Amino acid sequence: MTKNILFIFIIIFFSSCTERHQTFEKIVHTDIGYKIDSISMSLSELKNLKSLTKIRKKFKENRRVYKKIEPFIEYYFQEFSRRINGPALPEIKTEDNIVNDASGYQVIEEIIYNDSLDIENLKKQVDILKTDLLFIKQSFKDLPVQNHHFYELMQHQIIRIATLGITGFDSPISLNSMYEAIYSIEGILEFYKKYCDKNKKEMNVEFLDLSQKAIQYINKNNDFNTFNRLEFIKNYLMPLSILLEQEFQIVIKNTPNFNENKVFYGSLADLMQGKKLNADAFSPFTESRSNPEKIALGKVLFNEKSLSKNNNMSCATCHIAEKAFTDNKNTSITNIHSRSTNRNSPTLLYSSFQKSFFYDMRSQDLENQIENVIRNPEEFNLTPKEIKDKILENRSFIQMFKKAYPNKKEITFYEIKNAIASYIRSLMPFKSKIDNYFKGKSSLNVSEVQGFNLFTGKAKCATCHFIPLYNGTIPPWFNNTESEVIGVPKNVTWTNAIIDSDVGRYHLNKIEQLKHSFKTPTIRNIEKTSPYMHNGIYNSLEDVIKFYDLGGGNGIGMSLEYQTLPFDQLRLTEKEKQNLVNFLKTLNDE
Repeated sequence: MTKNILFIFIIIFFSSCTERHQTFEKIVHTDIGYKIDSISMSLSELKNLKSLTKIRKKFKENRRVYKKIEPFIEYYFQEFSRRINGPALPEIKTEDNIVNDASGYQVIEEIIYNDSLDIENLKKQVDILKTDLLFIKQSFKDLPVQNHHFYELMQHQIIRIATLGITGFDSPISLNSMYEAIYSIEGILEFYKKYCDKNKKEMNVEFLDLSQKAIQYINKNNDFNTFNRLEFIKNYLMPLSILLEQEFQIVIKNTPNFNENKVFYGSLADLMQGKKLNADAFSPFTESRSNPEKIALGKVLFNEKSLSKNNNMSCATCHIAEKAFTDNKNTSITNIHSRSTNRNSPTLLYSSFQKSFFYDMRSQDLENQIENVIRNPEEFNLTPKEIKDKILENRSFIQMFKKAYPNKKEITFYEIKNAIASYIRSLMPFKSKIDNYFKGKSSLNVSEVQGFNLFTGKAKCATCHFIPLYNGTIPPWFNNTESEVIGVPKNVTWTNAIIDSDVGRYHLNKIEQLKHSFKTPTIRNIEKTSPYMHNGIYNSLEDVIKFYDLGGGNGIGMSLEYQTLPFDQLRLTEKEKQNLVNFLKTLNDE
């Protein structure tokens, strides 16, 4: 132990001496390397401890250092970072039909917070984590750390604190999320000070002061279940993100194409207010991006029944604007009399912010989803040629296409799909009560505030429905949309329930972990979009909350090996359930 302490001291001393003669990039490379060495040393000590109390303490100490370098790892190693701090769930690669075992901090957390300690598995997981961290150390030293990278990764870390950190997403068992938010802020401050020092900039006193106040706020209010996340986000994290943006205005301005092709390119304040989100980043090609003419054309086609085989169905048949683009039916209708599909119609509002479409995620973009509907014998039932011929029969359609696609010599099937997709991508009003609260235009009552804090805390809703889109697309990159196995029943029953026969993603990918797995949709406008779940089984928000409170399918009598809910039971009080309902109603757009 004494040797280790001496070694760390020497590292710190050497680091401080050499930093004076290094560029900021080199300082970051060196410091990340030293911190990874420190983490690895700490992990080696952890796996040799016998006392569970000491193991948990060492784990928390280890996480403290990790949280300081997390923004760099998450920024430069977007895919690989899942191995370090991703969910303790298998990583499924459907394109290769491969299931990789989970690894990293969250797996270790599960082991050391279990009733019985599996010491051999702990040692195995620690060794895997050390190997992965070594890979990052060796790879990172050759990567550029430019000023605009540094700005963006700090903004991302503030977003990560708000949307993944204080919600318990990456600390689901120990619930050490509050203190880890402190460690993240400490890391931001540490590297910000180094940045200012090497660039001969005066540090923003307001930014430093507010950061310290944020840390003090957490220290005084560190209980996971009672922490006021709404206040912390609005009064501390959002202002910090604004100050950071102001501090780096020149860097942003002087960076060519800084905003290009990004789903999101702003601050946490922007994100919580629905600003600087780019739905076109989800479109398949550059030429797929929308313009006002495409959107206007798409809206007309969206509502046009003549574009189906029997002239009796349009997109608006199942996605009615006045019903938040749903139909309020258990399952949507088909073009065949008295026959329905086996799935509920989800809202199209904000649906563009997903990497996969349909509940079983079989389409990777809106254009492909629309093609599926057009070709489906139970829906539009048309071939590409048939729908194109219908378009060409209508002179007004042709004129609108010429305006929307001025460089196209002829109308193809792709332009038809893209026009409708462009309209759907425009459906992102961000005019709900909760949006207006974050914009400073409205207030929330006590019950709604408590409901938000339950949603993002004790009730664990936000660990799957990530704020502020409230869907399964993970911030801050928004490059992955999740699905979950929650165990939706065939009938409304609270004991001895039988799971719905729809196997979800398993229908396409015969992987056991995907059986009964469904995409996590947005729950914005949820009060208007009943009934709920993929099969429309629940008619009220109260029933939905009861289902989760009991522990999903496994809590009502099922035995699902791969259920993915991060809890057994929530044990919410009746008042907490009502507060949650009241908050969910603030997600309705005006």
